[in-house]
Order: sequence, then C-alpha cells, then structure tokens
Amino acid sequence: MDLFALPLALTLLAPSTPAEHIAAAEACARVAPRTEWYALGALMDAPELSLGDPVRVRVQFRSEAEAWDPLLTRFDPAQYRAFEVWADEQWLWIEEEYTAPAARLFVRRGSSAEAVLWSARPHDRFALRLVVREFQGGSPWIEVTEAAWTAEQTPEGTVLHAIRALDLIEREAWALAASELERALEPRLPGHVRRELEQILESVGEVVDEQR
Repeated sequence: MDLFALPLALTLLAPSTPAEHIAAAEACARVAPRTEWYALGALMDAPELSLGDPVRVRVQFRSEAEAWDPLLTRFDPAQYRAFEVWADEQWLWIEEEYTAPAARLFVRRGSSAEAVLWSARPHDRFALRLVVREFQGGSPWIEVTEAAWTAEQTPEGTVLHAIRALDLIEREAWALAASELERALEPRLPGHVRRELEQILESVGEVVDEQR
C-alpha cells in the first residue's frame, strides 16, 4: 500500500441533499492530504497557505539541527527532534545551494517517522509527509508525520564529482570534466538530477568533439 494513501471521507457515500453533499465535499477537501508531490521550495515560499494541510515532498537530509527556543513553538525539545534538509530541487554541487538548506523540520521522538530518520546521513533522500503546524514571526514550524527512504538517491560521491566537473569546466579541461560527470551519473539518481547532469555532460561532450 502507498505509504501516503489515505481514504476520502465516507460521508460522501451517504444519501444527502445537494447542499449537504457540497458541504461534505468541502469538509473532505479541507482534511484530505494532498496526493501530488510538492516542491519544498514552493511550500517555504508561502507556508501560510498550507497551514494544517498534509503535503508530500521529497528532501535531502543535511544534519540534525541545533537547539531552539521552545517558548516560540509547540515543539518541545524533550518531545521532538529537529533537522535541516535541502529541497529535492536544489543542485548541491552549486555552493550557494549547498550552503542554504531549505527548511528546518521537526519529528516527534518515538514516532515511526523518527525511526526512519534517526540514522539519516547527509545527502540521504527521503519522501516525507509534512504539516505546517504554526506560522509565527514570518517563520513556519513544520512537523514530519511520515517518512520513507527513497531508492533513488543523490549520494555525496555524485555531488563531489559534479563539483570537480564544474571546476574543470572553468579551467576548460573538457575531457576531464566529462569523465567526472560520467562518474557522477553512475548511481541510481532521481530523474531530475540525472537529466540535469546529462545536459551538462552533453554540452561538455560537444566541446570535446569540436576539439578532436
């Protein structure tokens, strides 16, 4: 069963008047989780629009977060852990992206989600269900309610090879850059990551062919 699949409200199946039917549908829409995948960056741009609504995102783990002021939020450090993540759409071989994690998330200690995340390492990729619990002072406070490790990953090795490739491109060492990109593409990567690196490799390959 899909980790994130949840049934719709059964009230829609009961006999009702048109007005009752519409009211039930609107209530269901408010509580039913969004089934499509969201970009974490888009969620962080306007988190107040998703307040209380479960959303699904894919993220890359960065690190466990430092202590926070429990007076600002419901997330008591005794009951929750916090960690920082990169958005799935961030290219971590670009320094500005690497140094700017997209969000700080919270997970309840002892929950099934924490059991998945507690041993996470940098660059591990996860599918998460999130709920924006609060929005205070312009900052969202977001809880992870479900988590699953994904088969497609962008490992640290891929990031390092891509960084080296970009450096070699800057130095116009095209053949060496192509070799680094080929190594970066070896793992089972997420589709969007593979497409991005393949496009860079294609451009580099065209230069190599011209130089022959």
